[in-house]
Amino acid sequence: LGNAVFENLVVILQSIPMSAIYAKIAPPGMESAVFAYTVGIANFCGMVSSLIGSGVIQWSGMKTVGENCDFESLPYLIVIFQILVPMIVGIPAVFLIPNVLQTEHLIDWESERWYEDRPGELEVSEHGNEDEAFAEDSRLEPHLL
Repeated sequence: LGNAVFENLVVILQSIPMSAIYAKIAPPGMESAVFAYTVGIANFCGMVSSLIGSGVIQWSGMKTVGENCDFESLPYLIVIFQILVPMIVGIPAVFLIPNVLQTEHLIDWESERWYEDRPGELEVSEHGNEDEAFAEDSRLEPHLL
């Protein structure tokens, strides 16, 4: 029971920094959509990795069911897929980490003018002033992250 609870807690704590990064790179007002999209991708990748793992075990000739279990190739698989592959992927991935402080915005959406590419979507306010319409747009509110 303790291991099952602890493992889920570690997964949740591990996802907190990624959620903060998603919130920083998402357009204002679109944080939940970006988060849902990335969670969907993560779930898909988890399913594919399970399938690939099953294929690798079958390809290696290991027998994990029955009385004639054979784990002779397990040490080689551990070295390859628990040491070498993470190093090959992880070391270059370090260069993808943005070189900014955590308090800074990764993308300045106001200077990117992402909201001006869709004419006609923003309604003019009751007073007929377009500047007030931009002020009422919830996508342009300042963020806490």
